[in-house]
Amino acid sequence: SNLNNRSTPPIRWVNETHWKTTYKNKYSCPYKGACQQLIKLHVFDLRTHLGYDYIGDNLLLVDSDTVWSRNTTFVHTDGRVQYFQVRGTFGPLCAGMDPVKFTEAITMGSTRVGPRQPTLTPYKACQRPEYPNATGGRHIVHHMLFQYDVMMHLHKVIRERWGVSTLWEAFNSCHGHTFCTSRIAEYELYYAFVSEQYTERVRLEPLRNGENYMASSAICDAKEMACCQEKGVLLKGCHDHRINSWRNDPTNPKKLGDMCCRTG
Repeated sequence: SNLNNRSTPPIRWVNETHWKTTYKNKYSCPYKGACQQLIKLHVFDLRTHLGYDYIGDNLLLVDSDTVWSRNTTFVHTDGRVQYFQVRGTFGPLCAGMDPVKFTEAITMGSTRVGPRQPTLTPYKACQRPEYPNATGGRHIVHHMLFQYDVMMHLHKVIRERWGVSTLWEAFNSCHGHTFCTSRIAEYELYYAFVSEQYTERVRLEPLRNGENYMASSAICDAKEMACCQEKGVLLKGCHDHRINSWRNDPTNPKKLGDMCCRTG
């Protein structure tokens, strides 16, 4: 992205009706918050089902509360894709927010289909007996570049190992099992798959929250973002709940969240 390019790209609004009628109304969602994550994992339906043939092989998904503060190249000349690993949002040890079970179990499959397979999506972000040297760097950074062939491969593996026709259906089946019950994180799942199965495509940049990445903030105005740009910060996440919380208690500096310069 080029922050200095002020030309406005064409915007096309796409109603979520397709994903509701094709998937949600048939299979529901593992839990309420997982619906939007499943839509992201089915984002290439724009190309395969809805006829938007301008959707290419590389699709950058950006959470709506994201504000960029520096230029970023996502597909490099050597073919590698830019991914980010952030430390400082959680510690190195696995916590309740880590989607360990689901990330690994969804590519192991159901015993109804055959013997459970080794996972193709090991969760290596946090420390546990299997990965004692994990750094604690997570990959939920408010965006991710999805590649068509990688995503289709992930869908194929999950469909076949769960004996179902769609990834959405497999998610519901999986989440009903104890060995699979944890938080679901679409970005961690995709990163686990691409980093294991397409290692040669991954270019990883480390980030630290509060230094060159701001995970959650109440203020992303022009002054603050100019400060972030000067400091080389990648982006800020300006969450509605953080903004509303600060507006309700504007004298409390803790309500501001992660800031580049402004402190009140």
